[in-house]
Order: sequence, then C-alpha cells, then structure tokens
Amino acid sequence: MKRLGIATVVLVLLLTSCGKPDALPTGGQTASSVPVSGTTIPTVTTTTTTIETTTTTTTMTTTTSTTAPTRVTIDGVTYIGDAEEGLVATDFELPLRGATGFISVATPLYSDSARTVEIATLTAGEAFTVLAQTAADTWQVRLEDGTEGYVENTTCYLNIADVIPSVVLDNTNSYSSVFLSSGKEIPTVTGEQLYDSETYNPRLGRKEFLVACNWQMVKKIYAAQQAALAQGYTLIINEAFRPMDVQLNIAATLKELYDTDAAVKAGIDTTPWNISWFIANRPSTHQMGCAVDTSLAKVTEVTYRLCGGYRYREVTGFVPCAMPTPIHELSAAAVSLSKPVNSYSPTAWQTIAPAKTMTEEALKLREFCTGAGMSPLASEWWHFNDLQVKEVVGDRYTTDPFYLDTCLSEIP
Repeated sequence: MKRLGIATVVLVLLLTSCGKPDALPTGGQTASSVPVSGTTIPTVTTTTTTIETTTTTTTMTTTTSTTAPTRVTIDGVTYIGDAEEGLVATDFELPLRGATGFISVATPLYSDSARTVEIATLTAGEAFTVLAQTAADTWQVRLEDGTEGYVENTTCYLNIADVIPSVVLDNTNSYSSVFLSSGKEIPTVTGEQLYDSETYNPRLGRKEFLVACNWQMVKKIYAAQQAALAQGYTLIINEAFRPMDVQLNIAATLKELYDTDAAVKAGIDTTPWNISWFIANRPSTHQMGCAVDTSLAKVTEVTYRLCGGYRYREVTGFVPCAMPTPIHELSAAAVSLSKPVNSYSPTAWQTIAPAKTMTEEALKLREFCTGAGMSPLASEWWHFNDLQVKEVVGDRYTTDPFYLDTCLSEIP
C-alpha cells in the first residue's frame, strides 16, 4: 500500500553554549526557549490533524515554529534548525531501510530469507528498495514492480545520498565532465554529459545525484565523512561507480589526444609516470564498485532536517579546499605519491612520501579516507579504493555497460 507523504519540520536550534565546538553541533538543551548569543529562540506549536479517506485514516502531526527558522553562527559556520529533535540512526546517518540499492552483476532473487527458493534473476543496474537486512549477507528488497524477495548483498551497491545525506555530491560526468589533461580539453569528453544520474529523491525531498558503490564501501565513506565533519570539513564526492563504456571512451579519447598533442604527452610521460596510471582501458575499481573520486571542502553552513523522524545534517554551505589540481586532471600534476606503488596493496603507499604538490588539505582528505580503511591511488589525489571489497567481490562483476538511473528511495 502506498504510504501518504507526511512532512514533519521542526526548525529550532537548541545549543547549550556558544563556545567553540569540537565538532559540528549534534545536540543541545530541550527547553522550549533557549538563549543563544542574547537571542531567545521562539517556542513551537504542535497541531494534530486527522485525515480520513475511503481506505485509510491517517493522523498527521506537524510541528511548526511561530517565527522563521533559527540561525546561529559559531566560528564562521551557520547552523540552521534543531540540533536535538528526532531519532539518531545507527550504522549510517539515516537507516538502511528505505534506501535505494542496485544489482551490479546477475543475482538471484529468492522468496525466502534462507535463499533456497529462487524466483527470478536480477540484472546489472536493476534498482530496488532495501526493506531490511535479515542476515550479514542478505537483504529483503522490493523491486520497482512491487515484487518482494531476498538477495545476497555481497555485490550490491547502495545509493550514498540515502544513508549519508551530509555528503556533498557533484557528479560532473552526469552533466558536464571536467576531465582534462595538462589543462587541455579531451575531445568528446570535456564539457559533455557522459551519462545521466540526477533525479528526484523522495526520501530527501529534492533532486540529487545517484552515486553508488558496493554497500560495504559506503560504510567506509560514512566513517570518512564523520571524521571530516568532526573537524569542520565535508567530502565532495564526484563519482563512484562509472559505466564501463564511459570508462573505455575516456581512455580511448585521452590516448588519441596523447598521440597528437606534445604538451599532453609531456604532461603524462613525466618520469616515473605513464598513461596507464591516469585512465584504465580495461575494467577498473570504478566498475567493481570499490572506488570513489572525492574532494574536500570547509563547511560554512549546516541545516538540521528530519526524515521519517530521524535527524540528519545537510551541508548547505561550503568552500572547496585547495587541491593540487582540479579533480579529474589526467596528468602527472595530479599525483598523490612521489612514485608509483602497487595499487592493489593496502599498505604499499604508507612507505612512500607524498608528492611535493600535495596540499595540506589534500593530505587531510587522505587522512579521513585512509583512516576509514580506504587506500589512495598513487596517481590521482582524489581517488580512493576499498581493497577489502575488491577482494571479497573477486571476479563477480560485469564488463557489460549498465547505468544507475532509477531512484526507489523511501522515507524510513
């Protein structure tokens, strides 16, 4: 049965102190009126309305402020809304229940949680709503046509925005690719929409990019984001999964430019680097669901929101940090380590000095991501791999092109 949409908006900021916070505020007093920097936060009023239809009776409780949303600025960061209202999710910022997931390789759908009776085979790119996690490796799911069942989740992807809504998403490849090489445009790539991933997300009540990777890697991205927020930063995720045909097109067109433009060739062939380090012409960790391309920004504004009674933070203001190059600059100017290392070793990078071009905040980005269990790519400051997921997935991925373009997210 389709559930009626009920929006509960409580915009009151409740803080116990105006001193410098150690992290972005997450709680405060629960009184109806709290003084903040000499300003009294207004009380709120609650009304209950019963809506009757021919099939159901729904009681809708709406909490509204008597004035505009409360805003307070502390150390250059503006906080909007109520830092105390609502439930707090575990494992992620919002519950797994109701999030959009994706099939990444042909996967059986079962009628039972023990996964003994197969009722269908799901194909790569097929979307579903996560209803529950019934075992460490099993999800109960609902398909777009309403069919419900159970899947092994080992190779399943998870939509990042649904469970980490504080992350800033900017999937430029889905509207105007920023790939460059030595500052030069790559024909048929730069400025082009390489695929579509932006759509309305009913869970968040706004348009958002579908950016997904293996759900176990999303856990690490969550940990990295919490570490970033605690120091006043946020991740800006550009891309995770990338379709295979898009990957190969970028590789082919970069090679053509490399072969015909001496400046581009020189920018790539800077000892000890070569073109194979900057774009793979074969399946990469982006197609295996265990890679993320991300930058970093300083937070300037945070808005507290509710989703199904759960409180979460949305970063609504930020200033991008200084990085060695723009993201997706495919040349030696973008390297993160002083020399190449085995990309599939989780520890090899630890013995190599950072590239001299790495900025303080690029190193901070690395700190957040590696602290969460990801590994940096030697040739791209923005690229981080989850090598544990790569090992678990093994050869269970497809080289056939598929796209993530359906959002089935629901309020938890």
